[in-house]
Amino acid sequence: MSVMIGGSVIKKYNFERLGEETMAKVKVFRCRICGDPYIGTEAPTRCPFCGAKTTYFVEADKWDTNEFNVNLSDVSRKNLEAALQLELDNAAFYDCAKKAAEKANDHYSFAKFKALTKVEREHASAISKFLKISAPELEKKTCHANAQANTKEGWQREDRAIKSYATFRDEATESRLQEFFTALVEIETDHLDLHAKYLK
Repeated sequence: MSVMIGGSVIKKYNFERLGEETMAKVKVFRCRICGDPYIGTEAPTRCPFCGAKTTYFVEADKWDTNEFNVNLSDVSRKNLEAALQLELDNAAFYDCAKKAAEKANDHYSFAKFKALTKVEREHASAISKFLKISAPELEKKTCHANAQANTKEGWQREDRAIKSYATFRDEATESRLQEFFTALVEIETDHLDLHAKYLK
């Protein structure tokens, strides 16, 4: 069905039917690791913001407003501060690697490092929520001109992050932080596997 508007023929949608077939299926979800919302018919396999798995998503109307309000032990606060520096350092490195890949006209590596920069920054933002501070800005970091070398260093960085977060998880007495660091281990393992594919 069409209607004339300003001399142009515009298709008139049957919004009632559209609502039944499409709009009724769309929901709002929130990721419990980074807190960001996602709109879709179902939760994604990986959070597009922080990389957390589907299991960490809840429908937005079930969101717990106290997710990041945790009474931190001294050990957990120290570990969160260390994790924040680790994430900021990795994000800055990936940002440099992204620019190097763009300069080399390496479209795949540019996309990979750009995505990794965003994910690591999102982790820094989530950690800052636990610490009740504003997420710090990235400092400039040096990297290699070659994407292969940056991928190798990226693998080493992710390996260090996994080992650190596993330790922080085991040292945490707060169940929420145990869950949070478990999720980070899973996410960084995904990154490790991503790098490993191109180091063979």
